[in-house]
Amino acid sequence: MTNLSAGAALRGRYLLRSLGQVDVLIDGQSVVWPARSAEELLWYLHAYPAGRYRHDILAELWGLDDTAASANRFRVALHRLRAALGRPDAVVEEHGRYTLHADLLAASDTYALHQALGQSQRSNNGREREKLLRQALASAEGEYLPHLQGDWVEQARAQHRAAVVSGYLTLSELHCAAMECPLAAQALVRAADNDPLIGEDHHQRLMTCLAMTRDRFAAIEHYRRYRYFLAHEVGDTPMLETEQLAEKIKRGDHNCRHLQGAQTKN
Repeated sequence: MTNLSAGAALRGRYLLRSLGQVDVLIDGQSVVWPARSAEELLWYLHAYPAGRYRHDILAELWGLDDTAASANRFRVALHRLRAALGRPDAVVEEHGRYTLHADLLAASDTYALHQALGQSQRSNNGREREKLLRQALASAEGEYLPHLQGDWVEQARAQHRAAVVSGYLTLSELHCAAMECPLAAQALVRAADNDPLIGEDHHQRLMTCLAMTRDRFAAIEHYRRYRYFLAHEVGDTPMLETEQLAEKIKRGDHNCRHLQGAQTKN
C-alpha cells in the first residue's frame, strides 16, 4: 500500500466532530477518554494546526508554568491521548513543537468546512461557488467545542464563526446577483444569527430583503430587534442611514438595488 493510500485509509477510520455535538469516532465508535486532560490536549492541538510548544500548551491550556511536575503532567496527557486514538504518531513533535497528525486534522468537520470555503473563493463560476458554500455551511451547525472554556478556545471559536459568517454573506451576494431574493434573505438571516455585529450595511440589506420577500412588518421587526441589541449589548444606536431606511420601509418606499439594476437594463 502506498503512503498516499495508507493515509486515506487511516483518515477514513477517524472522524473528529468539533461543531455542536463534540465527539471523536474510530471506526464509528466513540473514543472513551481515560482522562479529561487527554481530550483537552487533542482539541487544543486541533485549534492550532500549525502546532504549539510545550510551554505554550501548559500555560494556555492548564495555566501551568513549565516546571518538572507540569512537564510530567504533559507527558502523561500526551501518552493517554496517543493510546486512546491507537496511534503513537497521533501527535508529532518536531524541534519542540507539537502538532496533531495531518490525517487527524483532515478527518475533522472544521477541516472540511474551511476546505470547502477556500474552494468556493477560488472558483470563478457563480453556481459552483454557491454549491461549494452550501456544502461547507451544511457542516457548520453548532458552536465550536461548546464543552470547553478558555481564552484559546474563545479565539478559535471567533475564527470559525467569522469564516461561517463570511460564507453566508458571500452566499447572500450570489443570490442577490441572481435576483433570488428569498434565498438571499435566508442567507443574511443566518449570518446575522451567527454574529449580530456584522456590518450595519448587511442589516440594511436584510431589512430590504425582508421587505421584498415577506412584508414591511418583517423588515421593521428585524430593525427593532437590531436596535434593541445595539442598545442593550453594545450601548449604541443604529446609523442614521438605517433609521432612514426603516422609515422608508414603513411608507412602502423601498426597492432592491439588484432589481433596480435589472429594471434599468430592461
